[in-house]
Amino acid sequence: MFHIPNRSIMEADLCRLPKGNYTVTIEKYRKKASHDQFKWLYGAIYPQLLIALNDAGYEFTTVEEVDYFAKTMWASTTVLNPETGELLKLPMSKREFVTIDHMAYVACIRKFAAEYLATNIVDPDPNWKQRKDEIQNY
Repeated sequence: MFHIPNRSIMEADLCRLPKGNYTVTIEKYRKKASHDQFKWLYGAIYPQLLIALNDAGYEFTTVEEVDYFAKTMWASTTVLNPETGELLKLPMSKREFVTIDHMAYVACIRKFAAEYLATNIVDPDPNWKQRKDEIQNY
């Protein structure tokens, strides 16, 4: 069921729009992947994957290259070139990831790392700041 919590505010906002034609789109709300999820991805997962891939014979030099590799492998769409019949893989933007997409993406990376690279990518440590302080004070 569709419900507008405060119809008068919405109508007032719509009345303030300049004259013209508009389209209203209603979509199911999905929570976007969080900043912390991306920090874990770029700060822990990709660096570990970079080392493991290079140990397996790849020649990646940056986390950005690993990001592109991973997006091509697990977060891409396939487009057909009708002239040649060639299938192109186009990586999608992670900015568009909702939380569940991000979780699935990370699960694919971790599974690949475990099965093909013999690397265990550890879960994020919720107490990393405390551990960092403990190490620095040691």
